[in-house]
Amino acid sequence: MFQEFLPKEIVVGEIYFPPLLIAFGVAYMAANLTMVLIGRMGVLKHLYAPVLVELSLLVIYAIGLSRYVFPG
Repeated sequence: MFQEFLPKEIVVGEIYFPPLLIAFGVAYMAANLTMVLIGRMGVLKHLYAPVLVELSLLVIYAIGLSRYVFPG
């Protein structure tokens, strides 16, 4: 209904950024923060492959952000 009013790019100065790039940047920071919190709680030693958990969190956060926060 209001799709024509939503911006398709994020403008910083005179540089246009695609929404997916911003979503992946924010998702990367959120995944890193989540892994730090998991590490501080002591759950990290129980994970078989922490790198895959971090990658999975990155993908989940990026999809959620690109779907609901930065729609393209």
